[in-house]
Amino acid sequence: MRKAFLLLLFVLTNSAFAQIEFIETSQSEVVGKVSYVYLEKVGENDYNFFFKNINAIGHEYVNFSFKNVDNDVDKLYNGLMQGFQDVPRDPLKMKANGQIVWLKYTREDGEAFLQIQMTSGDNPVDVDENVKFSRLLTAEDITKLFKK
Repeated sequence: MRKAFLLLLFVLTNSAFAQIEFIETSQSEVVGKVSYVYLEKVGENDYNFFFKNINAIGHEYVNFSFKNVDNDVDKLYNGLMQGFQDVPRDPLKMKANGQIVWLKYTREDGEAFLQIQMTSGDNPVDVDENVKFSRLLTAEDITKLFKK
């Protein structure tokens, strides 16, 4: 009886101090994807916008996240598409979950392009290793990302 009790005690204490534990996570799905850029939906209202940083060796993926409160996904899509029509001279500044995201539009040979830049500060012209750049995106790319 004593051995059975010690064996039971050993099994219980060993399982209580296990180092590996599986945690349930939210389901994620890719909403849309174009080369090196994709939009991911996590759970019901969370979204992640990923792009490869072309400014870094190895082109690591960086992202900004936001919640779809008050139709923010549609607001983001409409805002991005409006930039292709207006092509503002100065970059547009957006804050998403505490990160500063700059939307820089340019026009070359009659076609408008968007480059997403992320910085740790408020100034997009501080070009250093902390600035992250996406590839140039077209209006068609944005439409594919948001599946519109």
